[in-house]
Amino acid sequence: MIRLLAVLRGVLILLTGFLALSAVPGGITLLAGVYTPPLQQLKGSVFSSFLVPGLALLVVVGGTALLALVLLLRRKSLGPVLAGLAGAFVMAFEFVEVLAIGSPPGPAFVMQVLYFGIGLGLVCLSLLLLLVRSDPRALPLR
Repeated sequence: MIRLLAVLRGVLILLTGFLALSAVPGGITLLAGVYTPPLQQLKGSVFSSFLVPGLALLVVVGGTALLALVLLLRRKSLGPVLAGLAGAFVMAFEFVEVLAIGSPPGPAFVMQVLYFGIGLGLVCLSLLLLLVRSDPRALPLR
């Protein structure tokens, strides 16, 4: 059981770290205009620029993931909770992105699927880790 907890925690740390280390620079590049999709992709959406999406990616997704990573590394009980929350935030971000600009074929589509999957993984792993911590008998693996 201890080994299972260590594996769950390790995978959670890896996914959370990856999300933090990609969402923070991603948000910065959107805000700085270094790498942004064409503004015409926002036509018909509620966004007139990439300011709000950039801030959301940097602060909400990246900030939550970074804080979760620090708490996970320090073995704080809120670490898995914030990692799951960061996962939910990135899933919501990708959902809104698809609604706002669509899902163009190519690298953008791959990234949308990848980050939605990372978010789903974070939510599931966090819930599983919290469940096992609260009741070790929750998993029939012995």
